[in-house]
Amino acid sequence: MHDYGRRLLDLVAKAYRLGLLAASLPVTLGEFFRPETGAAYGVDLSTKLLLVVRMARTNLAVPTGSSFVEHLVIATKALRIPADSDGVLVECGAYKGGSTANLSLVAGHCGRELVVFDSFEGMPEPDDDDREHVLIASGQRHTYDADAWEAPLSEVRANVDRYGELSACRFEAGYFAETMPAFEEPVALAFLDVGLRASAETAIEELWPLLTDGSYLFTHEAKHMEIATLFFESEWWADRLDTSPPGLVGAGSGLGLHPGASGFSSLLAYTIKSPARETFETVTDDGRENVVDPRED
Repeated sequence: MHDYGRRLLDLVAKAYRLGLLAASLPVTLGEFFRPETGAAYGVDLSTKLLLVVRMARTNLAVPTGSSFVEHLVIATKALRIPADSDGVLVECGAYKGGSTANLSLVAGHCGRELVVFDSFEGMPEPDDDDREHVLIASGQRHTYDADAWEAPLSEVRANVDRYGELSACRFEAGYFAETMPAFEEPVALAFLDVGLRASAETAIEELWPLLTDGSYLFTHEAKHMEIATLFFESEWWADRLDTSPPGLVGAGSGLGLHPGASGFSSLLAYTIKSPARETFETVTDDGRENVVDPRED
């Protein structure tokens, strides 16, 4: 009876979280459903609804480390890229191709190529500093070994062919240090789901110069302090890329996409390369006009 009660409570808790997720989608995906999102590519409301259904279906069918809600947030920014802007979409870390399939659908709608970097043999051997990551917001320690998250290219291609748009994809097989230095195409958006700090460093060092100004770089390691802190390290950015660190929206707890015990969070975060600051709202921070209203915070 005790085990039955525990299982029942687990089911109720799961149903409650799913209900909260469903109820929150109009808020978390508000920008996705705006008429102007995707308008330049002929993506209307019915197409967006179909994308939601197809991405959710992929998430159920293909094991993946990220969720279809996170993929839709990335899709939103891809669909808002001006149609006349150059650049491919880039994914670093594919696992079994669940996220690849979903992002390939967006790439197809945008008429852009999705370039997928992965060894398709799992992670490289982590060094001592990368073997364990601390996720303070989740109260977890994630450990890694060589070959973790392994899936062969044939399996990834089959999943993308079944659930996504295989013709929109180009696969660059090999460790990042082997494949990325030869890659020189402009990048309109990048998504990193790489696990290791060393892999994130290689991907950022190679892709950042190729990102067009105003482009989004997403990472699926928002709660991994070893990786989130990289986006604030002045010395690293000065030495490797001769620029200032861009910061990371969602560092430490991620974008508020999934309901949990401490509120809404996720592993997804992003930064923007050289954002157009002239388009930002100017706020005079003098304590008279910008007192926080708890109803709006």
